[in-house]
Amino acid sequence: MPGNIDSIRIRMYNTGSVGDCFLLLFQKKGVTTFTMMIDCGGIKTSSALVTPAAQDILNTTNGKIDLLLGTHQHEDHLSGFNLARPVFDQMKVDEVWMSWVEDATDPLAKLVKQKYGKKLKELHTTMRKWAAAAAVSVAAGPGEAMSARRKYIHQQIKQSLELLEFERGGDHAKGLAAGSRTNDDAMKYLKKKGKKMIYRQPGEIITMPGAEGIKFYILGPPRDSDLKFLKIEMNEEEMYQLAVTSADEPAEAPAPSLADIETMLVDGQSPFSKEYLLSGTELSKFKKTYNGGNFKWRQIEDDWKESANDMALALTRLINNTSLAIALEFEQSGAVILLPADAQSGNWMSWHKPEVVNAFKKKGGKETNELLNNAVFYKVGHHSSHNGTASKSGLEMMNSKDLVAFIPLIKDKVPAAWNPSGFPAANLYPKIIEKAKGRVVRTDKGLITDGAADEQRARLSGTDKKAFSNAFKSGANYYEYTVNG
Repeated sequence: MPGNIDSIRIRMYNTGSVGDCFLLLFQKKGVTTFTMMIDCGGIKTSSALVTPAAQDILNTTNGKIDLLLGTHQHEDHLSGFNLARPVFDQMKVDEVWMSWVEDATDPLAKLVKQKYGKKLKELHTTMRKWAAAAAVSVAAGPGEAMSARRKYIHQQIKQSLELLEFERGGDHAKGLAAGSRTNDDAMKYLKKKGKKMIYRQPGEIITMPGAEGIKFYILGPPRDSDLKFLKIEMNEEEMYQLAVTSADEPAEAPAPSLADIETMLVDGQSPFSKEYLLSGTELSKFKKTYNGGNFKWRQIEDDWKESANDMALALTRLINNTSLAIALEFEQSGAVILLPADAQSGNWMSWHKPEVVNAFKKKGGKETNELLNNAVFYKVGHHSSHNGTASKSGLEMMNSKDLVAFIPLIKDKVPAAWNPSGFPAANLYPKIIEKAKGRVVRTDKGLITDGAADEQRARLSGTDKKAFSNAFKSGANYYEYTVNG
């Protein structure tokens, strides 16, 4: 059909748990001419809960997806491709896009994957060993206080193991008739699913047949030879902090970095970093006392174990930061749809790097700050966590009076190790409500009815209220919003 895309219908599906599954229908005068799907997953969800979403996508698209994005290798974005595999097997896909990080032939990508894979394996092995030891010694130690402390440590290790299973993606697939499938299995499936498999780089602008009049901007993940921005998992100046501390309260201790994890993995030899490791006779003498039954409870390693969750979360944040983040722009109106997956601070910050901005401009595109300023739809990053939406580099630049926000969140399914009280983040949520003027939709609630949101919507003009009402609808297992360009 000739002409440009004049509207895009965006569906956010309920997959039975915390997870992302989106379908975009690009339309010309009410006729869909291009279909785009982004991720399909949920944490510890099931085939029974994911399959209805996959089936609706199959029915709506007549089994034809023009573009499928696998944003990053996490269970909450991928498990559906394992759990609803029979439905996805019926779909035809033209192109699959992933980030450059998933390209096995890319030297820099291989470096990232090798380091991540090594850390994941080492940490998983260590945590399982700690868990076994903690289970035996929970009731041991001098006095009730020590027993309580050990119980706490044991709980921390258990939650850490849950996080590591989330990293592997093995937890959701244990009941599959076809056997256990992991996140890696889902990524391999997607890589073979399309007629074309393309790994995208930041700074690209793509146009697609059937989606005339729409520019696809590749924002992230960042690509630096030293991995500088990829390593910035949490930047304090870009985060909506979990809580504000008073001047009299000590600042929260920083979470361990990936380098810290390497030091923590030296167990049973020394509580200190590698340059201080003992050897030979000195090591034997030290271990005799340090590992002796009467003194073992005092080992400083126990303090690291209290931070077990932080160690596992450091790996989670790294993979979140590899998210394929994109923006869609209507060329005629300039309206933008922002889809950042689970990008963390460094990913957001990198969109503003001169080389990325200049690459957009050379291709006839807009600068990043213009794209954000014109955003009329925001898929809220990482289920509205405090570090999934950048402040200065992100939300504070979204100034369109027409902004609508969709949050893929089922709060009572947030894992304990993620700190459920932080979803949605207390200091972020009001900002999103304010920016979107109350037009905020959650998977578990639909259009939110918080007092602040009601108050914001009440201030909308009659025209704006009607426009939103006409554009928003709900289905059996999804919420939909139509962006008119």
